[in-house]
Amino acid sequence: MLHTIADDIWGKPCLAYHVQPSLEPETREAFEEVQRAIAEHWPEPLNVGPRHGLHVTIYPLVTVKGGFDKDAYWQSIARQSQDILEELCTGHPALELRFSRLKVTDTAIIATATEGTGLIEAIRERIVRELPPPSGQKPIIYDLIHSTLARYRTRGSIPHDVVERIESLPVSITAPVARIRLVRETLFPCLVTDEIAAIPLNGG
Repeated sequence: MLHTIADDIWGKPCLAYHVQPSLEPETREAFEEVQRAIAEHWPEPLNVGPRHGLHVTIYPLVTVKGGFDKDAYWQSIARQSQDILEELCTGHPALELRFSRLKVTDTAIIATATEGTGLIEAIRERIVRELPPPSGQKPIIYDLIHSTLARYRTRGSIPHDVVERIESLPVSITAPVARIRLVRETLFPCLVTDEIAAIPLNGG
């Protein structure tokens, strides 16, 4: 059995800062089709994000959870964060994220992707290497490219055959990315965001 963890902050105010790729309307529509298939097969209540909130996080510069002074920490890393993105992204060719499978975790159902140019990995490596984490915390190490398509409203015990059924649902989404964005999130999960900066990927 998979023991799921209820999402207790859905729809609540928050403060976080993220590096995210742009997503085209066609990508969001394709995600919605997968969300509908997930909802049809999942036996427990789900929080399924609306189209405008669907996103991919390359790196959470300031996390949603955490008791540190987020404003002060962001001010300490804001300029350097944008400098890293501009240095790595300016002149870089546009990306394609290739989503090919679903993964069921204890906190969410996600779609995982690959990216062929190495830009996302490079952004993550530079952030971890050059930006100090909040006092007393360790850097976050991301090893997946993913979009969260559903979270759990309640705690539950899900049979393995249900998990296998979800993970075997067909996924084939090619997501073009024309910009790398720096965003502020104020309503979880990315239901309300502000774009701080966007670096176009327009290299040959």
